[in-house]
Amino acid sequence: MSIETTNQMNKVFEYINLDYLDMMADGDNDMKKVMLGMLFEEMPEELEKMQQLCQAKDWQELSSVAHKMKSTLSFVGNDTMTNANKTLEVMSKAETETESLAEMVTTIVEMWPKVLNELKGVHDNL
Repeated sequence: MSIETTNQMNKVFEYINLDYLDMMADGDNDMKKVMLGMLFEEMPEELEKMQQLCQAKDWQELSSVAHKMKSTLSFVGNDTMTNANKTLEVMSKAETETESLAEMVTTIVEMWPKVLNELKGVHDNL
């Protein structure tokens, strides 16, 4: 690994924490690239699905998507997205406080471009 790559990986990020990704990839930068690539593909689709389900008031399916997204978000390491997703999953499953679910979805959707920007920087330097 080059010094530049090492410095990129040791950088303090504002929106991501890659500790879990590092642990799961066990230092394998090719594996990190693959995992990040999958994330880049899946997240926009999942976010779109969340927005549609929230708009359709399909709370049970929204809960299912939020549940699936838990593992994806662990690679990102963004507390704002993770916490909003956890709340979204629990509240949509219980169909409680449904009026605030759109706000949770919006929080996740609006945070994604900031997270994506930092993740792409990491990905491009692996």
